Amino acid sequence: MMGPLQPRSITTAGEPEDEALLASAIAAAIAHELHEAGRQVRFVLVPTRERVIVSLCDADGTVLSLLTPARVLAIAAGEPLL
Repeated sequence: MMGPLQPRSITTAGEPEDEALLASAIAAAIAHELHEAGRQVRFVLVPTRERVIVSLCDADGTVLSLLTPARVLAIAAGEPLL
Protein backbone atom coordinates (compact mmCIF):
# COMPACT_ATOMS: atom_id res chain seq x y z
CA MET A 1 0.00 0.00 0.00
CA MET A 2 1.31 3.39 -0.94
CA GLY A 3 1.48 6.36 1.41
CA PRO A 4 -0.24 9.70 0.85
CA LEU A 5 0.57 11.61 -2.31
CA GLN A 6 3.37 14.07 -1.93
CA PRO A 7 2.95 17.55 -3.43
CA ARG A 8 5.33 18.33 -6.22
CA SER A 9 6.36 21.42 -8.01
CA ILE A 10 5.43 21.98 -11.67
CA THR A 11 7.59 24.22 -13.80
CA THR A 12 5.92 25.96 -16.72
CA ALA A 13 7.52 27.16 -19.91
CA GLY A 14 6.41 30.70 -19.16
CA GLU A 15 4.25 32.94 -21.29
CA PRO A 16 4.15 32.48 -25.06
CA GLU A 17 6.00 34.98 -27.23
CA ASP A 18 3.93 37.81 -28.73
CA GLU A 19 4.54 36.37 -32.21
CA ALA A 20 3.06 33.03 -31.14
CA LEU A 21 0.01 34.76 -29.65
CA LEU A 22 -0.51 36.75 -32.85
CA ALA A 23 -0.14 33.63 -35.02
CA SER A 24 -2.67 31.79 -32.83
CA ALA A 25 -5.16 34.66 -33.11
CA ILE A 26 -4.79 34.73 -36.90
CA ALA A 27 -5.19 30.95 -37.12
CA ALA A 28 -8.33 31.11 -34.96
CA ALA A 29 -9.83 33.84 -37.16
CA ILE A 30 -9.12 31.85 -40.32
CA ALA A 31 -10.56 28.67 -38.77
CA HIS A 32 -13.70 30.67 -37.91
CA GLU A 33 -13.95 31.99 -41.49
CA LEU A 34 -13.57 28.47 -42.87
CA HIS A 35 -16.24 27.19 -40.50
CA GLU A 36 -18.62 29.99 -41.50
CA ALA A 37 -18.04 29.05 -45.16
CA GLY A 38 -18.83 25.38 -44.39
CA ARG A 39 -15.23 24.36 -44.97
CA GLN A 40 -12.42 22.85 -42.94
CA VAL A 41 -8.78 22.02 -43.54
CA ARG A 42 -7.71 18.53 -42.53
CA PHE A 43 -4.20 17.24 -42.01
CA VAL A 44 -3.54 13.50 -42.35
CA LEU A 45 -0.19 11.92 -41.53
CA VAL A 46 0.92 9.22 -43.95
CA PRO A 47 3.54 7.42 -41.85
CA THR A 48 4.63 5.03 -44.60
CA ARG A 49 5.63 7.99 -46.75
CA GLU A 50 6.60 10.27 -43.85
CA ARG A 51 4.49 13.15 -45.12
CA VAL A 52 1.30 15.02 -44.40
CA ILE A 53 -1.62 15.28 -46.80
CA VAL A 54 -3.72 18.42 -46.48
CA SER A 55 -7.25 18.56 -47.82
CA LEU A 56 -9.99 21.15 -48.00
CA CYS A 57 -13.26 19.52 -46.94
CA ASP A 58 -16.88 20.55 -46.69
CA ALA A 59 -18.79 20.45 -43.41
CA ASP A 60 -19.61 16.74 -43.93
CA GLY A 61 -15.94 15.83 -44.41
CA THR A 62 -16.11 15.33 -48.16
CA VAL A 63 -12.75 16.21 -49.72
CA LEU A 64 -13.17 19.14 -52.09
CA SER A 65 -9.51 19.41 -53.05
CA LEU A 66 -6.01 18.53 -51.92
CA LEU A 67 -3.85 21.47 -50.93
CA THR A 68 -0.18 22.03 -51.58
CA PRO A 69 1.95 23.28 -48.69
CA ALA A 70 2.21 26.65 -50.48
CA ARG A 71 -1.59 26.90 -50.70
CA VAL A 72 -1.99 26.05 -47.01
CA LEU A 73 0.43 28.83 -46.11
CA ALA A 74 -1.41 31.23 -48.43
CA ILE A 75 -4.73 30.45 -46.73
CA ALA A 76 -3.07 30.81 -43.33
CA ALA A 77 -1.81 34.21 -44.42
CA GLY A 78 -5.37 35.26 -45.19
CA GLU A 79 -5.77 34.62 -48.93
CA PRO A 80 -9.33 33.67 -49.94
CA LEU A 81 -10.14 29.99 -50.39
CA LEU A 82 -11.18 30.22 -54.01
